[in-house]
Amino acid sequence: MRRAIAATVMGGLLLGGAVATPSVAAVRGGGKAPSKARSAAPAKPRVGSKAVTSKAVTSKAVTSKAATSKAVTSKAATAMKTVAYAGYEFQVPASWPVYRLDEHPTTCVRYDVHAVYLGTPGPDMRCAAGLVGRTQTVSLIPGKGAPARSGAVGSGHSAALEAPEAPEAPGATELQRLSAVHGTITQNAVNHELKVALGQGTPGATVLGTYGTDPAVVEQVLYTLRLAPAGTAPTAQSATASSPGDATSSQRAELSAQRAPLAQPPASAVTAKASPARAAAAKAPAKTKTQPPSTSWRGVPPGWPVEIVQPPHLPPKPSPMPFHPVSGFDTCTAPSTSTMRTWRADYAAAGVYIGGANAACAGGNLTAGWVKTVASMGWGLLPAYVGPQAPCWSAGHGVLISPGSAAAQGSAAGADAIGDARSLNLPAGSPIYYDMEAYNGGTSCTNAVLRFLGAWDRAVQAAGYVTGVYSSQDSGIVDMQSGAIKKLPGFTPPDAIWIALWDNVASLNDGTLTWPLPDRSKQYSGNINATVGGITLNIDRDFVGGPLARLPRGSCGTGRKASRQTGSREPPWTHKLTIWPYAATVLTPLST
Repeated sequence: MRRAIAATVMGGLLLGGAVATPSVAAVRGGGKAPSKARSAAPAKPRVGSKAVTSKAVTSKAVTSKAATSKAVTSKAATAMKTVAYAGYEFQVPASWPVYRLDEHPTTCVRYDVHAVYLGTPGPDMRCAAGLVGRTQTVSLIPGKGAPARSGAVGSGHSAALEAPEAPEAPGATELQRLSAVHGTITQNAVNHELKVALGQGTPGATVLGTYGTDPAVVEQVLYTLRLAPAGTAPTAQSATASSPGDATSSQRAELSAQRAPLAQPPASAVTAKASPARAAAAKAPAKTKTQPPSTSWRGVPPGWPVEIVQPPHLPPKPSPMPFHPVSGFDTCTAPSTSTMRTWRADYAAAGVYIGGANAACAGGNLTAGWVKTVASMGWGLLPAYVGPQAPCWSAGHGVLISPGSAAAQGSAAGADAIGDARSLNLPAGSPIYYDMEAYNGGTSCTNAVLRFLGAWDRAVQAAGYVTGVYSSQDSGIVDMQSGAIKKLPGFTPPDAIWIALWDNVASLNDGTLTWPLPDRSKQYSGNINATVGGITLNIDRDFVGGPLARLPRGSCGTGRKASRQTGSREPPWTHKLTIWPYAATVLTPLST
């Protein structure tokens, strides 16, 4: 799913596959660092201030920017261009490509490369699975009934914008009123987003800006928002969008054809190996006759009475609940319900991003209604939240953990993840997995990651959700296990782990991990093109034995009740349940 991977294969690192993006096709190369391949983003514009403003910006906004404009007088002005769509226009850095989603609905809306997106994201976006990170982008999403052509908006348009929408996300703060468009800039600092709701009436629109570390460039763009003059034509697409008909489609088809069928795990993947002593006993020849019990004891006089006491009869141990790992996949954005219905023939679990400051793709189809619909098809979900990454993560643009405030950031991310889960009607007892991409750093970096994850875990667990962490086995997973065993202050281990190990082996059996098999899932292959029922997606493949989210039946909850105790606690494997209640419900591919 959108992630940096460290895949240990025959003692080395193997990364393969091709990623197609709206602006460039990035090809993975063997021998590179253990992280997701990323497209080469356009050069970051050198914008040192908010000097570019609209004539329609209020005098207050102009005054607040005047002081900063002097800071760039000695520098060459950044080239800007005007973009018009759905009755509005604004200025963006000239190097940013423009994508028309109304004309190319399969374009992937990516937040990890500079771009402008005009229109509503399509239901079948072609997104690569390995995207993580966030930088400056701007999306203009028209309201219902709003035409693309700017001139179609009449003089009555501004009247419909008199009552802008209130901030939607919890914790969003108002930054600036834009009188030119009767809207207000709001900021969600946790998700690194800026938004302008341009009224509740028709046509209306929403402008969404994302940023990595500095919102200044996006703020500058939003300050230039204004109504487009009558007759202004909408801006045309300036970049080539990848689609099934492009040159990349043949390469994807070849990759898909070369893939072997999904490997089925051997029985040893889910059953304990027999001990050497038991194996030797099994090979030993059976005894031909039973020796009678001895009634004498050396040193005891022969005439003494002897009573043989048999050990008490113990009831047989109950049979363990069956453990049924299932085939799963994950991708950057939620596929359409029609795709999910088709793909249910081969898969039973799906990883979906529910939020986070480093979510690189638009959510697209992901709504509470989507979750309800796919759950009714028999899907189990792995809800993933991708927030700040390790301080030593260097796979691309994005938000990083600050070592000095790692715990505070973790708590904030946990609260945001809970809000995202509740917005999708995922009840308490459902798992939420934190996506911590592969990283490579020293003790300081590792300790910051563990403090962050510990705070995130406590926040999510306190709300009644099951906690999980997705990470590379060679970084996040091994560091969490070490931190739990050493009882590192500030770290609380998660209930479940989702291991990233691209060894092409669909198995959960690893003797070096302490988490029980029913608490593990594994991403064993990534960035591949798979086809089911004629529908092709770029996915990561998973073998899922850990907790899955499913909507409750009636008034019952999903998943399991949190078995961990509050306060200081041992690593989860020492006292929590090792069999998830929903493991009894077997999720298997539908018969064809």
